[in-house]
Formats: sequence, structure tokens, C-alpha cells
Amino acid sequence: MDKPVAIYKGEDEQLFDAEQLAAMESVAIEFRDIGVNCASLVPGGALDLGVHDDKLEVVTPVALGETEGPIVRYTDDEGGYDIALASYDSIVIPRGVSHRAYNLCDCTVALFITNFAYVE
Repeated sequence: MDKPVAIYKGEDEQLFDAEQLAAMESVAIEFRDIGVNCASLVPGGALDLGVHDDKLEVVTPVALGETEGPIVRYTDDEGGYDIALASYDSIVIPRGVSHRAYNLCDCTVALFITNFAYVE
């Protein structure tokens, strides 16, 4: 994968699974850890531009309040991609890809971050 991929939550679909992620990336991966970041994505806020060289990251945003439509936008700020996500959608960010998140809604957004290590 050379850029992030969105996984949009359907009514009966799972958020994502490791086999699906490994197939997208075409290499073996294994679960590493999970974290939650909610303090820094306040209404109108953004996370710093980041890049990871050691992991595949899956981020699932959840609005901590009532809202409709997209709540977070992920981009590389250079026009390479622009992905808007609603609550419980996910974005798969492979290693080496720049990414920044912008809060699009009027409430704080928690980011559930699942990290996978590359098995090589």
C-alpha cells in the first residue's frame, strides 16, 4: 500500500480484521498494541503531521457526542489523499505514509489506534 485506505463501517460489517489488513499490505503483520487518543482532537483541532517507519496503524474515530456525517478528515497535506470518516469507520495507514487528522465536528473525537508490527 502506498497510501491509506478507508474501511467504511456497514450495518453488519466488522470494523476490520488482521487478515484483511495483511491482504491489503501484501505482507505478514501481527497485532502489537492498542491505544486511545481523545485529549488532542477537540472541536476544530488537528493532530501534528506524523509518519511511522515501524508499524501499520489502524485508527477508528468515535465522536464523544451527538453528531452526523464525517467527524474526522485524514490527509497528508500535500494532495496525496483526503479521507473523511464517520464514527466507527477506520483508516489503515501503512508505514512510511505521512498523515494528519482534523476534527470536522462540534465535539471531541476519541481515536482508537490499533498498531500492527510488520513480520519480516
